[in-house]
Amino acid sequence: MPRLSVSRPWSLLWPTTLAFIAFASSAVAASAPAFTVEEISIIDLTAAYTSGKTTVRSVVQAHLDRIAAYDPLLGSIVVVNPQALAEADKLDAAFKSTGKPVGPLHGVPVLIKDNYDVAGLQTTGGSAALIGWIPAKDATAVARLRAAGAIVLAKTTMSEWARGGLDNVNSVLPGFARNPYNLPYATGGSSGGTGSGVAASLGVAGLGSDTFGSIRNPSSNNALVGLRPSWALVPRTGMVGLYDARDTAGPMARSVTDLVRLLDVIAGPDAADPATAGAAGKVPATYATALTKDGLRGKRLGVLRQAFPKDKSDPQVLALIDRAIADLRAQGAEIVDPFTVPEFDQFPSQSHPQSEVRAAIEKYLATTGPTFPKTVADVVASKKVHPLHESGLMLSSKAPAPSADPIVAALLKSEDAMRLAYLRAMDAAKVDALILPVASFPPKLNGDRNTTPTGVTTWIASGLHWPALSVPMGTTHDNLPSGLQFVGRPWSELTLLALGYAYEQATHHRLPPPTTPPLATSFAQKFIGTWKLVAVRERDPATGTEKPSARDALDGQLLYAANGRLSVQIIRQGREKSAPNTTDGFSSYFGTWKLLPAEGCVVHQQDGNLNQAQAGQAAKRYYSFDAEGLLSLATPPRRATPDAPELSTVFVWRRLP
Repeated sequence: MPRLSVSRPWSLLWPTTLAFIAFASSAVAASAPAFTVEEISIIDLTAAYTSGKTTVRSVVQAHLDRIAAYDPLLGSIVVVNPQALAEADKLDAAFKSTGKPVGPLHGVPVLIKDNYDVAGLQTTGGSAALIGWIPAKDATAVARLRAAGAIVLAKTTMSEWARGGLDNVNSVLPGFARNPYNLPYATGGSSGGTGSGVAASLGVAGLGSDTFGSIRNPSSNNALVGLRPSWALVPRTGMVGLYDARDTAGPMARSVTDLVRLLDVIAGPDAADPATAGAAGKVPATYATALTKDGLRGKRLGVLRQAFPKDKSDPQVLALIDRAIADLRAQGAEIVDPFTVPEFDQFPSQSHPQSEVRAAIEKYLATTGPTFPKTVADVVASKKVHPLHESGLMLSSKAPAPSADPIVAALLKSEDAMRLAYLRAMDAAKVDALILPVASFPPKLNGDRNTTPTGVTTWIASGLHWPALSVPMGTTHDNLPSGLQFVGRPWSELTLLALGYAYEQATHHRLPPPTTPPLATSFAQKFIGTWKLVAVRERDPATGTEKPSARDALDGQLLYAANGRLSVQIIRQGREKSAPNTTDGFSSYFGTWKLLPAEGCVVHQQDGNLNQAQAGQAAKRYYSFDAEGLLSLATPPRRATPDAPELSTVFVWRRLP
């Protein structure tokens, strides 16, 4: 199958990056559809379908347009599904016929890591040795997504055989996948293609896999939410594995709510993956019960500072984790800081046994066609191996069977002891979960594996075989995202999701990446820019009639930035007549903005406000554009006094050149 993206060295891209972004944002300036896909949530997308505001075909085409515009820059996509539009048409026809979505993920475009089988699309596991292998059957997790109405939009790049957590080296797509928040930097791996693709709105959500941190690392690097589930909660059938005892399949999304939507669909036993039998009775009817803003109240959280000591951590990452701790406290959590595991130093990070790596890869190779390698030795002999991974694969090719490998027996014994030690410490401190950064250093420059440390802490949950959730906690140097990690006992996904959701809703750290703004054909592009206030009116919501506002003459400026930032200032003309040292007649706030096309409104999330009582509120403004391009933003109807009629205040803005 041909691939869409072309990867080039960053040194060649640097001089043309800004020009490329400007071109992609301004090209094809046709009349914009009244819908935007950038940062769209699954809930809003479903509402837009059911209300008739858009179609699955339109949404899929919009994402394909973004892939065409931005993936040559990012290198996140291996192959696009050529049937995506045809599948969209079928969903639109089904909805037209029944008036109902086909399932909870109706028309949701998803990105699938290239170690999952997707019927009719190439699966390589990141290895050039499997180029051309096209399975006839979906992996179980993929089949469940499709049955729920999702559309597989594309397969995403990954570290070769999932052997990489620092960057994303892939011999199928030569070079590196790039971080959309800062292009010379790493996406993280091995699920880096899904990470950068979902972050850049090349898809709405996606699948990754996590053996030693391969969901959490790219989620942290790309300001996403990512879950390493309890081992075998999600079936691995049809997935290229790396070490069965640690391999997990899981969701990646831009919000906890979207992640829950995917988890509800993919979790649960699968007869083809016997290990998932342990999930029987452990999967709730829905994980959505965790989505409550008071999910932190009364929870005890242990700060595992042993995993990120001050002398082995970046000061800016430490500042983020300390701010996160303060935010958690403010939401009602009890913090145990520091939380200590007395035996911590007895259980350092331990890599996967070479025998288990060989067994996992060869288990998958046995499912491929007769012309493809059947052993790791065959892969090495093919010479289709990246030099970075060659020595490791050579060692794996010569390893014994896991049952005869003393390293495996010793590791399993050590991990049993590790779990007991952590459980004892957590029970003694009565903590519900552990908190720590996904990594105690920012994302690395692509290609830099030696000069700067990583401080990756994901090995802890992997060694425990426990679930862990990464949620954005802000950015450090040069706009590089960082993730807060919650680690819990087995099958504690409901607890972790409740903690993560409450923290997310209290902080709203995620912003869209600056290198992939809305295209000119996107509805969101109509908002981006600086606007001057030109009129204020009062609207009767019952009749829609408007009249000039009785307020004093006002002037103001509104800024909608492409990266999701917002700034608003409104001042009463002639304010110089006001008393000194007063804010009378002046309104000012800043924060983030988000379109809700299904409701016809834009949300102003006010991180800061001159009026402290309004700081933190999410204010809805209902938008409309007139023939001259003026933007009207109407407040929700309200009564000035209990006896007064309901009125909306309409602020009318003109875009500045």
